[in-house]
Amino acid sequence: MVQIKPKHNPPTRHPARVLLILKHKKACIIPTCTLLLFLYFQFSINYIKEEQGVKIYDVSHLPQQCQEVATKFHKCQQNSPPLVLACHRKWCSTFGHCDPCAGIGDRTQRMLQFATMAVNKCVRMEFDYVPLGLNVVNDAVYHDPLGYAGEVLHKRSYDVSARNALDLNTLGKERLYSHFFGSTVSSLKQTYDPCLFHTILQPNVNLQREIDTTLSNLGGVEEKKIGIHFRTGDSIAFGMDFTKDKRVSDLKGSLDKMLKCAQNLSQKLYHTTEVTYYLATDNSQVKDLLPKMDNTTVHTLPIRPSSYLKSEGEKDAWLELYLLSQMDGLVMNPVSSDVNYEGSGGIDMTYEGKIYRVSKLVHLAKHVGFFEDDNVMLCAL
Repeated sequence: MVQIKPKHNPPTRHPARVLLILKHKKACIIPTCTLLLFLYFQFSINYIKEEQGVKIYDVSHLPQQCQEVATKFHKCQQNSPPLVLACHRKWCSTFGHCDPCAGIGDRTQRMLQFATMAVNKCVRMEFDYVPLGLNVVNDAVYHDPLGYAGEVLHKRSYDVSARNALDLNTLGKERLYSHFFGSTVSSLKQTYDPCLFHTILQPNVNLQREIDTTLSNLGGVEEKKIGIHFRTGDSIAFGMDFTKDKRVSDLKGSLDKMLKCAQNLSQKLYHTTEVTYYLATDNSQVKDLLPKMDNTTVHTLPIRPSSYLKSEGEKDAWLELYLLSQMDGLVMNPVSSDVNYEGSGGIDMTYEGKIYRVSKLVHLAKHVGFFEDDNVMLCAL
């Protein structure tokens, strides 16, 4: 015989007790939600202040010749709606949307071309891009509606991955978003005002300290300095083996020529070769050759060149760009830019062929350093 146990009926709670429990739960939920909202907004504020590196605009750091352009830029920044220029390279080392946006030379040139167009049309410009080691001036920083949540999730409220062209007829009339290398770039002027570089970007505290320390070790403002930028190719930037990058096959012989060009420039400018020489290069093998060179003492940083796709590579590149821009003379070697992979033409992947183009990074250093043509020498290898 199977006995069926009677169902257990829990005691009925008094209505007053039920109300007390609900009130107690509500009392717990409200403070918890309040705390979460507080933390969210607090993190958002910290993101704006620290992650973006924003600070109140100050004109004291600008070269004198840039005052007028800076004034016009900030006047136009009061207009709305803005043109937002985007690049999400800071997420490339983790997860989420990533776009390397080329090297800092190409990327910054594009940034300045857009900014020049915006100033000419007096349109507000915002940048959803913070170069590692630099600050973007506060009135040009883009703040996404997703706030800190967007930073955590590596997401944005817009998408420019298709790199579509802008409708320039709506520029300044509605909020527009553009990728750094969107198809609109074909309509941009190839020239840009270097003063906009100093207006929009500033080294952060750590980078400025490294710049000041290095310049001091090079003799400070009193010492005449010749900068040498020896570009050998993209082997590091794209993770290739050095032996496959033959734009400059004889490194020691080519370095000899670069140092000779630097001495010739020093002789031309100062009637002596007894000056300070500083070398920046994308090839660690070139740095290894320096102790073997005769008759000339050349200074270089103890950093090992690394891919600009990595954060340390970008920070080091900015440091060397600023140092080169503050030399008294500048020597550079033309390099080839064309490679024969999908979407490109020219010489094959061994990079064997005519060397003819100047690196965008040293080109940028020349312009933002306001070098006169007589203070720059192209050294053909």
